[in-house]
Amino acid sequence: MNGATCKVENLVIGDRIDVLVNGKTEQKTVSWVGKSTCVVKPFLSVDMAGYPVRIVKDAIADGVPFKDMLITPEHCLFFNGRFVPARMLVNGQSIFYDQSFTSYDYYHVETEDHAVIIADGVLTESYLDTGNRQSFRQDGDVLSITRSRQLTWDDAAAPLDVSRAFVEPIFQKLSARAAEMGLPLHTQTPVLTAESGLSLSLGNGRVIHPLRTEKNYALFMVPAGIETVYIRSNASRRNEAIGPFVDDRRHLGVLVGDVRIFEGATSRTITSYLHDENLDGWNNVEFYPMRWTDGNACLPLGQREPGTGALLALQILEAGPYVVRAEMPEETALRA
Repeated sequence: MNGATCKVENLVIGDRIDVLVNGKTEQKTVSWVGKSTCVVKPFLSVDMAGYPVRIVKDAIADGVPFKDMLITPEHCLFFNGRFVPARMLVNGQSIFYDQSFTSYDYYHVETEDHAVIIADGVLTESYLDTGNRQSFRQDGDVLSITRSRQLTWDDAAAPLDVSRAFVEPIFQKLSARAAEMGLPLHTQTPVLTAESGLSLSLGNGRVIHPLRTEKNYALFMVPAGIETVYIRSNASRRNEAIGPFVDDRRHLGVLVGDVRIFEGATSRTITSYLHDENLDGWNNVEFYPMRWTDGNACLPLGQREPGTGALLALQILEAGPYVVRAEMPEETALRA
């Protein structure tokens, strides 16, 4: 607003605000201001609970931001011509989830077109109406009666980039700056393990551990009469185990490729886990012919030969790293 600062809650329709266009500062008119309230859900993981992200003064550069800044985790910052969600830059020091909040109000400011705006000295984004306008309310004397525009990132002022290749260098640069600033750590660094803890559960409390491993195949002896097993392992989300710059918040156990069962003089390939999208314990089918478990995945073995044990071979293409958590009670183990 002509170089002056204004609290976001005081902006009204018709105000002019500074925006960045092709590297130069221009002004655009505020076309809508919306307010909503977030109630934190502390029983969820910290990045899903709704806590605001605090970006401390000077976290990005000297005077950027020029004071501590609070934004929602999905709100984007502008770096190198692209938008990045704030949650992907959380380093626990200069950028962290502020867990002192249990609820808070937040605001969105819309301009005629989606724009790179300047807030507290930080390049960020105006509101992009992707269909959630009805979740916000308007205050003040002047209201805008506007239907949802159903925009997408194709309509944005710059591309959204959540790729690790783009985000990780930015994350590492901001983390190094935080260390140089000597800022305290607000989040504990997770303890990791590469051990998958791979086993099969028979669904009756018994567990089968691998007989042996050959190349990337884990081999299990399965008793006669068992037509369904559960692939058990450790599981973690990549954004926790590797870093928030990895845009993957699924719980990943092991990546299963080829599955074969040998019984008697016959062998067959099992593919049901690749085709049944609703099979319990599996993540979405994305890398055919392979699929991630979530740590406890149902695997139907099909019709078995009566009275015959079988050798089950699971090709494990990827596993870990995993965040070490409190151990669960041990189950009775059946070792072949």
